[in-house]
Amino acid sequence: MTISLRDSRVLIVDDNEFNRKSLAIVIRRAGIQNIEFAVDGVDGLEKVERFRPDLVLLDVDMPNMDGLEMCRQLRRNATHAELPILFQTALDGDDEQVRCFEAGGSDFISKPIKPGECAARVRHQLERRKLFKDLAEFRGRVEKELKHAQAMQLSLLPEKRRLVEVGDRYGLRIDSHFETSSELGGDLWNVFEIDERHIGFLMADFAGHGITAAINTFRLHTLIDRFAVAWLNPAQWLSNLNNALKDVLTTGQFATAIYAVLDTGTNALTYASAGAPNPVLGTEGDLGLIDSAGLLLGVSRKARYTNRTVALPPGGFLFLYSDALIESRTADGRCIGSDRILEIVQSALDQRPDAPLAHLLDDFFANVDRPLRDDLTAVWIARR
Repeated sequence: MTISLRDSRVLIVDDNEFNRKSLAIVIRRAGIQNIEFAVDGVDGLEKVERFRPDLVLLDVDMPNMDGLEMCRQLRRNATHAELPILFQTALDGDDEQVRCFEAGGSDFISKPIKPGECAARVRHQLERRKLFKDLAEFRGRVEKELKHAQAMQLSLLPEKRRLVEVGDRYGLRIDSHFETSSELGGDLWNVFEIDERHIGFLMADFAGHGITAAINTFRLHTLIDRFAVAWLNPAQWLSNLNNALKDVLTTGQFATAIYAVLDTGTNALTYASAGAPNPVLGTEGDLGLIDSAGLLLGVSRKARYTNRTVALPPGGFLFLYSDALIESRTADGRCIGSDRILEIVQSALDQRPDAPLAHLLDDFFANVDRPLRDDLTAVWIARR
């Protein structure tokens, strides 16, 4: 691949006019026309600020300020820390090369100048500079776009203020935590105000993480708007989502999910699950895991989901979480595992009955490394 250097700028710093002109001829033959000159280090520093070169061809021995000191001053300026500096000197011994590199030089050519070698080294440094600059610009664009996408993904989740308002209407306290393993993630959860007595909760976790998983959460969000949640059949609702996802997901993509509807009048919690981690149900001081078996969403149109009903009276709670909570490994290589989740929940209730989710997560993050290897969502729904 040939890289055009037509727009590249080269600053030649040399106190000898003949050397400056000779180097300019060599560089122009290499296809570089934008050239500026300086007669010593002091003049060179001023020209760097004004001319903004892509490469400095720098003589070592000069009056007023030699090339070594000019290079040191440039390297102390963060703006020029990566500026290619190609030293030229009549001394080509190891000691001289060490001095040049210790001052911050990028490369070294010996006098008398060999035109072919000089042109090749200049092109190499300029091409390298251009590639790194292009890469930095591309990375900047990607990071900017990822931040926009991250903000969009967060907008799909219930805001804290809304959770407080919904909780007040239905006699609930709803605490949540959402954290992706990279800029974007594959988790999604939401709350649905169905009518004055019924409220629904959905949690979904797509396979993988990152951009692909995040795109799937946007797909799911769009599909949710197509299916009304005003009716109270979680199993049928999951079945509709499953069939729609099967049409848009590629092979190997799927999601675990659970959708639950609480009737605050009868205290019945009716739910259907697609292989989500077993939620924790707490009632009257007792803790237990509720059954969350079911075929993953997006795998088969033949999937059938089952409605299950448990009691969630005032004073009780439901804890929903994605599998990162039980699969993330601690420093000793262990993971919490589904068999220890009840123990951890009970400890959180004992230590911080006013804010059990906050305590549970504090303890969790004290024992695992960040960033997590998978996306984490945790939702604690307590009846007042």
